[in-house]
Amino acid sequence: MKEKITILLEGWLAPLRDDFGVTVTREMIELPHPPDPSLGDYALNLPLRLAKLAKKAPMVIAARIAELLKAQTEWFGSAVTAAPGYVNLTIADEALARLLDANEHDVDLGLRKLGEPETVVVDYSGVNIAKQMHVGHLRSNIIGDSIARILQARGERVIRQSHLGDWGLPIAMVLWKAAPELRRIEAEGKDPLREITLTQLEDFYREATAASKSDPAVAEEVHQNLVRLQNGDPQLLADWQAITRISMRAVYKIYDELGVSLRQEDERGESFYRDMLADTVASLDACGVLVESRGAQCVFLPQFKGKDGQPLPVIVRKTDGAFNYDTFDLAAIRFRIEELGADRIIYVTDARQALHFAQAFGVASACGWTHRESGEIALEHVTFGAVLGENGKPLKTRGGENIKLAELLREAVDRAYAVVNEKNPGLPEEKKQQVARAVGIGAVKYADLSIDRNRDYVFSWDRMLALNGNTAPYLQYAHARICSIFRKGGIDEEAIAGPFTVAHPAERALALKLLEFPEVVAEVEKELRPHTLCTYLYELAALFSTFYDNCPVLTAETAEIRASRLFLCRVTQETLARGLDLLGIQAPREM
Repeated sequence: MKEKITILLEGWLAPLRDDFGVTVTREMIELPHPPDPSLGDYALNLPLRLAKLAKKAPMVIAARIAELLKAQTEWFGSAVTAAPGYVNLTIADEALARLLDANEHDVDLGLRKLGEPETVVVDYSGVNIAKQMHVGHLRSNIIGDSIARILQARGERVIRQSHLGDWGLPIAMVLWKAAPELRRIEAEGKDPLREITLTQLEDFYREATAASKSDPAVAEEVHQNLVRLQNGDPQLLADWQAITRISMRAVYKIYDELGVSLRQEDERGESFYRDMLADTVASLDACGVLVESRGAQCVFLPQFKGKDGQPLPVIVRKTDGAFNYDTFDLAAIRFRIEELGADRIIYVTDARQALHFAQAFGVASACGWTHRESGEIALEHVTFGAVLGENGKPLKTRGGENIKLAELLREAVDRAYAVVNEKNPGLPEEKKQQVARAVGIGAVKYADLSIDRNRDYVFSWDRMLALNGNTAPYLQYAHARICSIFRKGGIDEEAIAGPFTVAHPAERALALKLLEFPEVVAEVEKELRPHTLCTYLYELAALFSTFYDNCPVLTAETAEIRASRLFLCRVTQETLARGLDLLGIQAPREM
């Protein structure tokens, strides 16, 4: 709604050019809400911004703006000046009805932005081959997937990327231990992908690590494995591919359970860039940023210094000629810009990698990779805090180990099932299972997304599964309650058409909130902070509850009011469902 009104205001306020010698552009127009809702729907602060340019008192300009906008009766119910230089605007009820109807009949609910879409690469998840996913992988997947969904809803061309840790010494260790077992299975005519589990691969890695530390001969064998793998040994490459698929088979089961939309075609592990590393270093040399330091090839950027004040190096080739983590990420940046055509690249990792990505982005900029005639390519690091236990320390098992993600999600569904069974024992068993999965997984995801991502958060089952407060179950219950209205009234949802008319203040408040949905999603696209959407959905659900308590729907006073309230229920239901979907959370129709 704000975008539409802003465009209209730019035209309506054109006479100010003749009155005061100032031209109003839409960039000047801000429409915050006044602190007291009784003052109006928006507090236009434009007079304060124009006063210096026009050399007039803000209240003089405010009076003229109010006069111009009072004439727009099809849009504004009132336009009232307020010191020191505001114009408080109240949207006309008829305008609310038009805007609500327009959004309802838009297949995208008004979310798709105007103009040409951008190509946005979103890099998230970042699992390691031969290791089970644990609670440390939770936030990258939840936050990254939500951001990708929101960008798509805005009409962007989103390319998801899963940057697997699938190359290097850890893989060589697993191969050293796994090779004899793979040969045995093959000799028996069996399929290793069916016979070996991810748990076994994890055990292989632990055993190989211990053996390498205690026996120099084993360490040398592992090193030779790495050299042979990187040189393209056919048998090792085949074994590596088998290990990758065994690992990712388990990962995709968790993605499916968690509702994460990454697929095999999104995999771009470190191995994918292995043939691009030398060329990446050559590119750095060609643009004049590469220097030799103690036998290593490095880039020194003046903005990055250590505690001693000396420049921090970005090492792209070590003294032994090997490439490292920095080189892989720089190669990935080049590929995403040159081959994928990215206009914006977003990395979702924990805050501990902030320096690494700041340096990588700095190198890319210094070498000119991010420059286009049409503008700079945006490189953005979406950071997040830790998941804490109720003791305030990182969430672990009682034995001090990382909690396996599969076990955590299983417990979430089990706990949600107990709640569903208690609240609605009459549901069919299959429906209970479906609702338990939606509520349990939704609760875990929403607990993460509903706080500012840079904050740590305490993992509390009781809090996240509560049916009141800012939780997924509260929002899901609001959605289910609307669906129950339609069931109870035998209403065909697709046939609900309104029109909407205001008969109670609670209806008006709910309609105004519904019209904020596109602008909230647009803000999340810009700031990459999904908690803003969570806050909006919680406020929307709370306003619906107030509406529901004060405005009878099926037993409304007249047929016209009944039709209007059913329309309001329908738009609220669609908005809650769409908003939850943008967060990767299901909206059950029964709970």
